[in-house]
Amino acid sequence: MILSTDQVSLFWREWPKSCAAQGWTRAKGMSAKEIDTKRKEFLLRCGFQSLKDVDRTHGFTRVKNELTLLQRPDLKAARETVDSSLNEARILRHGILTDLIPCLELYIPDVRAYLAEVLFHQGHQMRDLELMQLSAGRLRRLRFTISARLNEKRKTSGDTIHDMRTKAGLVCTCAKCRAVAASRERGAGVAMAKFIAPLHGPAELVADPF
Repeated sequence: MILSTDQVSLFWREWPKSCAAQGWTRAKGMSAKEIDTKRKEFLLRCGFQSLKDVDRTHGFTRVKNELTLLQRPDLKAARETVDSSLNEARILRHGILTDLIPCLELYIPDVRAYLAEVLFHQGHQMRDLELMQLSAGRLRRLRFTISARLNEKRKTSGDTIHDMRTKAGLVCTCAKCRAVAASRERGAGVAMAKFIAPLHGPAELVADPF
């Protein structure tokens, strides 16, 4: 399973809602096997053989957007489904704002001015652009530059990656912390498997639920 426990849980919360919106329910005369076939067809339309094959970033966003479109019209979800670069830009922007900038603030007094300087040196036409206006390509370039400079400043300060992320109030992604998190996630996945069938019922789960 590539998805996190929270992402799997979100899928199984949203899938029954999508079934209800489309009329794929036992109340509408469909069998449990037919409903499960609809789920497999849905995942195939998203580009995956199984929920186990869905990646945590672009793949899960595609699945989530498609679930939303089954439930109700949604312009944002439709646009991201058609143009994957919009979703990529959103993910990159979120990463810069929530992952890189909190770390930069440990070593740089005025992060906004610092980012403006980086944008200026990447191209005169970018000097006045806000993050929301940048394309996925420019955001990738910005993230690379920020990451490189952040790494230099971290090393100069004597901080390890664990020190930096802990001080910034972020979840640490060093090898040791990833191993601990993976162990906890596996335990949570086992616990969830024991309860997911009673929560969703046989209409949504036939044989392998993923």
